[in-house]
Amino acid sequence: MRRGWLYLFIFALALWVLLARLYPTLIPGIGETLTFYSLVGTAEVLNATILTFYHSFAGFLIAFALVGLSILLSLYSNEFKAFFSALNVFLQSVSVLVWTIIFIMIFGVTSPIAPILVTAMAAFPALLSAGISSSENLLEKYRPLVVLAKPSRLQLYWHFIVPGTLPEMVSASRVALGIALRISVVAEAFGSAGGIGYQLVYSYDLGIREGVFAWALLLIVLMVTLDQLILRRLEVWVRRWYW
Repeated sequence: MRRGWLYLFIFALALWVLLARLYPTLIPGIGETLTFYSLVGTAEVLNATILTFYHSFAGFLIAFALVGLSILLSLYSNEFKAFFSALNVFLQSVSVLVWTIIFIMIFGVTSPIAPILVTAMAAFPALLSAGISSSENLLEKYRPLVVLAKPSRLQLYWHFIVPGTLPEMVSASRVALGIALRISVVAEAFGSAGGIGYQLVYSYDLGIREGVFAWALLLIVLMVTLDQLILRRLEVWVRRWYW
């Protein structure tokens, strides 16, 4: 696994150096890109990073809460279950660009609400698919036990569905958080007063090629670091603890 990352790092580095030599007016060198961080300052980099994380995690938490509510309501009625299944398909068919434009029209270009809601709409289907399928499999597997215990809907949810679907939801959260980070940057590029996406487009508009590569590199490093150092380990820990 680690060797794979080493090979990828060497490949990306070699490709970057090659492209910078072939297209020196378009692709900045590694040194120029890294120097950009010192030019804009640590405070600017930190502010953009924190704002992007805020948009991503806020949107993810909203999506996670809505999925929990959707699964609970589905236990009370098959009509709710059918509705949320259809809603899941519908949301997956709507482009992020459409959500971005709609929320910017409603809340304004500089509002932080637009990128948060766009992120939530993008993360919701990934979480809902995992939540619905894992809860259905769980109920099917332990149906005789549920029939025998006769719990209320709320007891079934808190003491059976929530702990039983935990491994699948953690895995889905890993995917959903990756989606949230990527999508929040797109939303920031169209309508936000800050964040990595905003800085990336700002550098592009001004023709600062070092800035474009520096902000893109920062986003990639943050995503890989978050996934490999936190989310992947959390997923492994939950599965080991659960089973």
